Amino acid sequence: MPFRMRPRRAAPWAGALAGLVALPCAGAPVQAPPVRVSPAQSLPAQSPPAAEPAPIPAPAPPEAPQAAAPNGFPAVPATPYFRVVPMNEARTIGFFTSLFPDCSAQGPVVARLVEAPKHGSVRFAAEPSFPRYAPGSPLAACNARKVEGLKMTFEAAEGYEGLDAYRILIIYPDGAATHLDVKVSIR
Repeated sequence: MPFRMRPRRAAPWAGALAGLVALPCAGAPVQAPPVRVSPAQSLPAQSPPAAEPAPIPAPAPPEAPQAAAPNGFPAVPATPYFRVVPMNEARTIGFFTSLFPDCSAQGPVVARLVEAPKHGSVRFAAEPSFPRYAPGSPLAACNARKVEGLKMTFEAAEGYEGLDAYRILIIYPDGAATHLDVKVSIR
């Protein structure tokens, strides 16, 4: 007996898919669906075409990647750092350390002054102090003990009141680094 193929019927979902194909994508201009007319039908008289809708602006381009430094290495990220200090007083406004989970120091932290302040001075000293890890940090237990690190002290020029700014580069023992854009309000 020869093999007979049954005629193929359209799947019940095929019509639904055809409708989906006509949906516009997000951001695509909306277009009226085409009018289908059989040869026996005639088109009604059309009014003059309406003005074109305003074009939808293109989405903003993604942020450009950080520019590479002249030597080909990626640029070191910058972090804003804000502090307030009293007039005519030197204040420690930063302490940088890098700790192991047992609260011992991973090694020395190094700071470089990239741009000096215009109305004061900044100095760095390797001294023990108390770190300030967030309560949820695995290193939060280290906040209760002095650990080795690098203190940053700022002192404004005698009698100066106002704003000052400078930039430093912090290099951690594991090779991580960050620029700090320090802004100081002297009051």
